[in-house]
Amino acid sequence: MKAGILDRSKLVANFLLIALVAMNIFFSIQYTEGIREDGRQAEIEAMKLEERLENSKFMKLFIDTVLGTNGVISFEDRVRLENDIRTLGDSDAIRLWDSFVNSEDSETAQENAVRLMSYLSNKMI
Repeated sequence: MKAGILDRSKLVANFLLIALVAMNIFFSIQYTEGIREDGRQAEIEAMKLEERLENSKFMKLFIDTVLGTNGVISFEDRVRLENDIRTLGDSDAIRLWDSFVNSEDSETAQENAVRLMSYLSNKMI
């Protein structure tokens, strides 16, 4: 009779040991997946921050060179603005930029500038 009790206690102990090892493996996998997910989230946040910085750089340059001057904008400044907007890689921003550049008169240019700045500032939010 004692041999049966020992066999049962060994069986229970072995079962508990296997269950604990299995849970340990399961939680280790969950932990490493969580770390990977956190890394991906950090990478996504870094990309969003970089996009916001690029938008803000262009907006500052635009404000300083276009809105801050009363005269003619130099060719170098126009080329720099054109390159910076294309660097953003946003087709809507490029379309708004093209409509600004191709404006017929100053009133239309002002409206298109407001649309462009509004679009870029909304992307930053």
